[in-house]
Amino acid sequence: MSAIAPLTRAHIDVAAATIARAFAADPLFEWVLPDPARRRARMERLNRIPLEYGLRWGRVMQSHEGRGVAIWLPPESGITLGGLIRCGMLGAPFYLGPRAFGRFMAANQAMETLHNKYVHEAHWYLMIVAVDPELHGRGIGTALLQEGFAEVDASRHVCYLETSCERNLGLYRRHGFKVLETVPLGKNGPPGWAMWRPAAPRAVACR
Repeated sequence: MSAIAPLTRAHIDVAAATIARAFAADPLFEWVLPDPARRRARMERLNRIPLEYGLRWGRVMQSHEGRGVAIWLPPESGITLGGLIRCGMLGAPFYLGPRAFGRFMAANQAMETLHNKYVHEAHWYLMIVAVDPELHGRGIGTALLQEGFAEVDASRHVCYLETSCERNLGLYRRHGFKVLETVPLGKNGPPGWAMWRPAAPRAVACR
């Protein structure tokens, strides 16, 4: 098993490609970008935005030289429009196309509504965890999650995520998450799930 370490800019292109391959069959991106011949290249460009955001204001961990990656935003951070613009969001309508960009923004608006509905305290936000499909079955995703949860639990904060892939629900449930709500991600879009993981209990001092 390759060691888990912070992502460096030397591997950002590999990480962007990893996320694109991992999410190429995700129902959300099949809906946003229905043409599979163009989906991966457009997703690689799009994925640089959360990677840049995580590198600037979060915690981006990787394994296998970027072929496994997890992006976490800590409690003192959050997603802002200004931050997204600084990380390249203004270019997205041009390489995604207006229809795809509209669907992508509708999905993000639905997710943001869920986030605001359920999260009213300082928390960790698991933006993305992805593993190259060629490396599936090796425990890389679990290792990335466990490494991140060690940080989350040490801080005694809750953790929140959204997913648009139903088969991921079991994995997240095994790590302590519970589904809060399921909503369509845009008009005629696929379902999305908001999930919440409670804070680790504080140790009780012996007397």
